[in-house]
Amino acid sequence: MNTVVKYKISDFTIVAVVVIALLLSYVFVWKNTDGTFVNYVGGDAKFYYEYLHSTFIKNFVLNDGHNGNSLISHHPVGVSALLLPFFLLALITAPLFGYEANGVSEPFQVSVCLAAIFYVSVGLIYLKKLFQLNNISDKISALVIALIFLGTNLLHYTITESGMSHVYSFAFIALFLYHSCSFVNFGKNKHLIFTALVFGIILLLRPNNGLIIFSILFWFKSKTQAVAFFKNLFRNKTFYYALLIPLLFGAFQVLVWAVKENQLFVNRYAPYGFDWLHPHFFQMLFGFNAGFFVYAPLCFLFLFGLISVYRQNKFLFYSATIFLLGLFYFLSAYSAYTYYDGFGTRVLVDFYSVFALLGAKLFSSLQTEKFLYITVLAFALFFVLMNVVYSYQARLVILPRSGTTYNQWKYIFFKTNKSYEHVLGGSNDLTPYSKEEANIVLEKNFETLPFDYSEKDFGVIMSFDSIGFTSNRVQIKINVNRTEAFANASKDAVICIALEDKQKQNKTYSQFKLNETPANNCCGEKEYFYQATVYADFKPSDKLSVYVWNINKQAFSITKFSTQVYNYNYQLN
Repeated sequence: MNTVVKYKISDFTIVAVVVIALLLSYVFVWKNTDGTFVNYVGGDAKFYYEYLHSTFIKNFVLNDGHNGNSLISHHPVGVSALLLPFFLLALITAPLFGYEANGVSEPFQVSVCLAAIFYVSVGLIYLKKLFQLNNISDKISALVIALIFLGTNLLHYTITESGMSHVYSFAFIALFLYHSCSFVNFGKNKHLIFTALVFGIILLLRPNNGLIIFSILFWFKSKTQAVAFFKNLFRNKTFYYALLIPLLFGAFQVLVWAVKENQLFVNRYAPYGFDWLHPHFFQMLFGFNAGFFVYAPLCFLFLFGLISVYRQNKFLFYSATIFLLGLFYFLSAYSAYTYYDGFGTRVLVDFYSVFALLGAKLFSSLQTEKFLYITVLAFALFFVLMNVVYSYQARLVILPRSGTTYNQWKYIFFKTNKSYEHVLGGSNDLTPYSKEEANIVLEKNFETLPFDYSEKDFGVIMSFDSIGFTSNRVQIKINVNRTEAFANASKDAVICIALEDKQKQNKTYSQFKLNETPANNCCGEKEYFYQATVYADFKPSDKLSVYVWNINKQAFSITKFSTQVYNYNYQLN
């Protein structure tokens, strides 16, 4: 074990990464194209941030209309706890620079980004320390640190979606790996206490990440050594004190929910659910709708480190392989296995330290094989380039946030021109979770076809005047054929979904482009299959309409249009 020699190249690399993150944030991310400041606490990040907002900002109103006395979040408190010092700094300095101390003005947004950069640097520092413990050279350590940040969507979640939990989980899982490895190797109780403390914070960030506890098996050379370790552990009185630490963190979370929401626990995954017998294993890893290895191919390359691990330490090989397979199984059994994000399987960002360790093992084993080393390095650098392009595309919404198909991925692959912004259409929503198979509740085919849209904005419309059921979630499957009079005649046409009550008041409206990708030829018939999930307060007397809107009155025809509506009411789950 080498814990004395300083890793100067690795230290320099970490500093360089921080500088790059700061520059990219300032130059590229902080301001939107319309000049407004980016919102780091929108979307899901809002729910993590609510704890701070409701505690320190009086009379605030959430974007969805709920006020501070009626929180709707059952997300854990961990992110807010880690953001607290940065939030307080913004709260103090905002008025000094003429900004509102409202929790969302520019100083608060900057504080969230700076917090993410700070914690990712902590994660990279402890990743370096972990490499030192495992006899990874300084050069390999520096290389892998640069690759894991610049070559994966860790970059994106650090500087673009800084309010999400993933960069914070990445940092503390790296801390956990370091301290657990130190405890196994040196047996000092201080590392045991730190391991328990970090594990408690991990649970406060994302309880599912408690799976990292099984990575402790990584640090043994044999089953005999592991058994002996755990026998001694159970005889260690400090171990039982350490067990109290995660329990105290859990109690703190329950207390916060009790104070903030008057509830001790709510399963926020209940409306989605896990299907343990039908995991989406292949789709989660290799699908173009957020597939892990499609959008983080560097991690796939790092898996080849298992080959060198097998040669050196078979116990580690089996431990790491079983851990990864179990992790993939658990995450892919979730019905929303894409986690509603088009830029990779974001929940795996949390575990990038594990992939980095395998990558370090891979490069270390190839140091004497110059040709193989250069070849693998070339692939890794190409994947860095891919990730930079992906990150740019995600920022400009060239790459959709969810629902990407192979045809769409192929169409925008390595495209960076702004003309590709928002160019993709269609709808490929996941099938909602239900314990029982959902049946068709409404169905209709448009009968007077083909319909020529030349000089017409509306024409093909299917309306269900009284839907006849109560629900708060339905999925609509649409089958449509269109034929263009000239190439891209239908490029601005959209499929619209509208729900009105019996007083003709709009209850929900959504639309998406008719064409999945812009046409590249003319003028054959093109068929599309779409599915869109709609969340609304559906009542039996409501009117549901699905129709094609030809915004620019261009020349194309609809030759087929059919709709099926499935009821996936939350209360049925």
